[in-house]
Amino acid sequence: MKVLIVDDEAQIRRWMEALLAKTGLELQVLGTCGNGAEALEFCRVHPVELVITDIRMPIMDGLELIRSLKEENSPVRTLILSSYDEFKYASEALKLGADDYILKAEVTSESLRETVNKAKSRMDAEKQRTNEVHQLKSRLNENQYAMRASYFNNLLRGDQAARRDFRRTMDLYRTKLADKHVMLMAVSLDDRSETAAPKIADPGLLEKAILNILDETIAKETGTGCAFAYQENLFVILCNAEGFGGKTVREKAIRDAFRLSDNLRDYLHVSASVGISEPHYDLSALPRQLKEALDALRQRRFYGKRNIVWASDTMPVLTSDIRKNMQNVAGEISGHIEMGAYKSAIQALTVFMAEDNRLKALPESHFKAFCLELIFAVLHTVRKIEQTTDQLDRYRSESLHEQLGILKTYEETKDWLLRTVSGLLGEVARLRPPYSEPVRSALRFLELYYPNDISLQQIAEYVHLNKTYLCELFKKETSLSINDYLTQIRIERAKELMAAGENRMGTLAEQVGYPNASYFTKVFKKMTGMTPVEYKKRK
Repeated sequence: MKVLIVDDEAQIRRWMEALLAKTGLELQVLGTCGNGAEALEFCRVHPVELVITDIRMPIMDGLELIRSLKEENSPVRTLILSSYDEFKYASEALKLGADDYILKAEVTSESLRETVNKAKSRMDAEKQRTNEVHQLKSRLNENQYAMRASYFNNLLRGDQAARRDFRRTMDLYRTKLADKHVMLMAVSLDDRSETAAPKIADPGLLEKAILNILDETIAKETGTGCAFAYQENLFVILCNAEGFGGKTVREKAIRDAFRLSDNLRDYLHVSASVGISEPHYDLSALPRQLKEALDALRQRRFYGKRNIVWASDTMPVLTSDIRKNMQNVAGEISGHIEMGAYKSAIQALTVFMAEDNRLKALPESHFKAFCLELIFAVLHTVRKIEQTTDQLDRYRSESLHEQLGILKTYEETKDWLLRTVSGLLGEVARLRPPYSEPVRSALRFLELYYPNDISLQQIAEYVHLNKTYLCELFKKETSLSINDYLTQIRIERAKELMAAGENRMGTLAEQVGYPNASYFTKVFKKMTGMTPVEYKKRK
């Protein structure tokens, strides 16, 4: 317990301090003062819990000190030092709220310990009562927030019973909100990885603090309204518009939303974006207003523009010109693919994405739909000219939908589209080199049967050509002999197997088409300049 001793005689102050030390109690004397005025100022700036004060002092006596502490609602407890002839003053001090009085002539360390302990017990009891009241109020607030959120969520779903009970429910929750000219704001907490840590770490306490600030701010700015939790990190505010439909309503709503965002940032270090619906005459439009506000938030966030947005400011239209440009670029890319000009196809897409800024006016769903349409157009063209269905299984529509679903911004989605189309065409280029059909057939045969003992005659029969002519054609188009190309495939597959953990030379040789480990090692060293063991160690 932290104690302040107040007496106009220094000797009494020292004597009282010595007695307190002898009580054996856990006490800390924060200071001593010579009159009530000094003591009052001391209590204002120090965490004093108990004042032991004389009654008769200059400037401000003990009674006035007790009265002043009471008027300031100070939690400080007080004990009176009195003489026999000052009992009437001690009695008055008790009426003012002093815990007890101590007769200077009779006080001992034992009696002082007993008196101080009584004061401490009263103090502890009062703290407990205060905590209990605080906890009760907190539970009531939590229940009210939960019930209020449940009711408003029913309203947002278009529940007619909730709509009929609106006025009675607002009276019950003591919420000033009319059922006409309603405006809805959706408040979304921004990604915390991009902002400073909030002032309150506990998620439950942070949510309550956010609701308090939203409630207080919207009530102060509009005179109406309240907030409730809608989803994790997403809150909804309902308030009444001043007037209906007009520039002034929009301007005031945006100003109020900025105030909401500023207060969350200033008081809680929380960054938030606000989507504002159009106002509506009655409650019947609440489901639509919620969608407007959430779509506005999603649109701005997708294009990297955060903070405040009015719904009608983000209602783009997929014009015929934009649709025509999309179809044209898809056709251009397909044409390049049919000619085998894969780099030109990628260049056409890159230029289109960089130059047509109207794409950034599209809703997120429209832009992502364009991405899928373009990839499907590329796949259709590829499969029309080359049967590569099995090799391109990873470009299934379900997989593409999942990948698109986790992309949060336009830039992420644009980069994903370019990477995906580039990867797809790179795969196609590997599967379909720009060679004649007989050479492509020979390459497919080698890719499929490289682990076997392949003869030139087998390959020639597979592609329906004379083997001499096939060798000449293959060398002309690939700059490699068929045997060198086969060796290249086998050594590359061996490297892949070693990277996957295969260390046994006999097994490696067998899996890539060589009769024994010795011959495999000889060929591997000729191709790479090192033995398989040396290659493995170096990697």
